Amino acid sequence: MGARRCILVDSPTTSHPRLGDLLRHLSGRGIEIELFTDGNQLTAEFATFLRERRVAVVVRVDPLVCTSAAVDTLRQAGYCTAGAPCLAARAAVRRENIDALPRWWRWARSLGIEPYVQIITPRSAALAPSPGVPGEGTVARPPATGVTPGPQRIKQLFQELGGIDREEFGRSWEHPPELTGRSCKRHLFACHVTPCGTIFACVGVTIPLGNIRTQTLWTILDESEVLENLRAFGQKVKEPCRTCCKTTDCYGCRGAAYQLTGDYLAGDQLCWKAEGMSIPSLPIATGAMIPHGPSMRMADRIVTVGEREARIEFVVRSDSLFVDARGRLDETAYIEMIAQSFAASHGFHLSTDELALHRGMLLGVKDLRIVGTARVGDRLVIHLKKVARFGDFGVVEGMIYRDDGTLLAKGEVKIWRPSAEAEKALLT
Repeated sequence: MGARRCILVDSPTTSHPRLGDLLRHLSGRGIEIELFTDGNQLTAEFATFLRERRVAVVVRVDPLVCTSAAVDTLRQAGYCTAGAPCLAARAAVRRENIDALPRWWRWARSLGIEPYVQIITPRSAALAPSPGVPGEGTVARPPATGVTPGPQRIKQLFQELGGIDREEFGRSWEHPPELTGRSCKRHLFACHVTPCGTIFACVGVTIPLGNIRTQTLWTILDESEVLENLRAFGQKVKEPCRTCCKTTDCYGCRGAAYQLTGDYLAGDQLCWKAEGMSIPSLPIATGAMIPHGPSMRMADRIVTVGEREARIEFVVRSDSLFVDARGRLDETAYIEMIAQSFAASHGFHLSTDELALHRGMLLGVKDLRIVGTARVGDRLVIHLKKVARFGDFGVVEGMIYRDDGTLLAKGEVKIWRPSAEAEKALLT
């Protein structure tokens, strides 16, 4: 597939029993290698092995200490000399070390080491819905991570580091200081592979795209809807990132956006340009994404959106056109439920202009099985999976459960919706 660089994260350095074999294999194929490590257990012999195979090494160094036995060992093996591979020091920005980072930055530069400052991607233990009436949740500020400074303080840090490089070391950054650390754009050319073979768009967008034990990497990357949307970030990323003046160079941290909102295309609320702005987060109401009124609506809110799949909730109301006099939901409602859930999940990734032209049609039903009955007041969960797509036509599988886990119905529906090109033509 033309891979040119492989980044390995292994901590401590020798924790993988066949790391040496892997490095030999990669270097033998002419692939650039970067090894991220904490440097523990790094021997002089292995440091020489790394240099001979031209492995760029990124060592975690505590900014409060500014010393590292691993750095000393690598320098003694020939790193930081003319023609040697790159040696970098890595530090995560934390409340307790942010004031020490400028001194740490100078320490690294003075030794010929490339300093690498890392913004910690927040982690969400769960993106599950909270109980209550379906509706839309919004957040104006990110949840406190406990260790990461606020956006304005991080901005000040990058401006100070940029000034140090410019004034003391004669280095001008390719991007302005305010973009550093937020403009990786790695989704355009890279992916993340776990030790178990699961493929993610990156370490922050933890939506499984597939697994190389059961699929080829080419198939996974070529068919991924998540990657397709991320690569089209200029049209897909949401406010305030969408209309930011820096969009050509930066599209925010997609990992932070996903972990904090459940939406990998949401605005990056850790960016200082977005501070104080209201950014929608999942679960989110479907009202803006489907045209149906309350009595006809069969999908209340989107709970999660993944790789060609989604989870939607619906509470059966007494005023629904599909409810009979005894409070039972008509079986035909399950078909409509799957179709509307698809329309809502598709509309979730459309811009405001595209939503105005959001069109679609239910064409048919296949293998519908109904095994239970829903009644007024039941909370239903619709698990949606996009099975196939043929141009403007698609097949969607839906499984409908009561919230106690009881399966009520499952089946496939055939959908027609205009392509993005057709929607743009309608817009113009």
